[in-house]
Amino acid sequence: MTSLLPAYCTSLLNRCSDFGWESWLRVQTTRSAPSPHRDAHRYGYLAFHTYFSIFDHLALTANDTVVDLGCGKGRVVCVAAQYRIREAIGVEIDSMLAAQAVSNAERMRRRRSPLRIVCESATAFDYSTTTVIVMFHPFGSDTMNEVLDRLHDSLARNPRVVRIVYANPEYCSVLTARSWLKLEAGWSPTAWGRVKFPIHFYRTIVT
Repeated sequence: MTSLLPAYCTSLLNRCSDFGWESWLRVQTTRSAPSPHRDAHRYGYLAFHTYFSIFDHLALTANDTVVDLGCGKGRVVCVAAQYRIREAIGVEIDSMLAAQAVSNAERMRRRRSPLRIVCESATAFDYSTTTVIVMFHPFGSDTMNEVLDRLHDSLARNPRVVRIVYANPEYCSVLTARSWLKLEAGWSPTAWGRVKFPIHFYRTIVT
């Protein structure tokens, strides 16, 4: 029982904090949901506290465009829009989840930056202005490879630094296999920590 106490306490703290943030922002982003699409995984997310910690770590600026792949109900972009950035964009292939994300974006309070939801596959999205990508294990290795190919093509057209935040990184080997990506940092869950999944931070290598 003692060994379970830290996880219970920090999970309870996260849930209470999430409830507070959703009430404050006037959004509803909880409850996971399966996807009907072949290579899309169940909608999942980190605590609001963790996303704020991630964006503080990245030190977002007014030049950043943050894109959440598999945005679900829009939690990540609602957090990102609390920062003064160029734009926060949620990409979601499931039309029902995308509609809920749009609803959250429309009624959200305290927004500091533009926010929009795009209902399409991550393999079709235009990454030409993207500087930060956030993912919570959104899809399988085939889609991940297609997304990285598309991102790499955009780098050839518009050279820039892109940072990738990959939470619950089941297919991290797909990213580390790319010579133009560098793993810069990693966060791991700890006994009394509020981060509940591993998080990898990658950066594109400018040549």
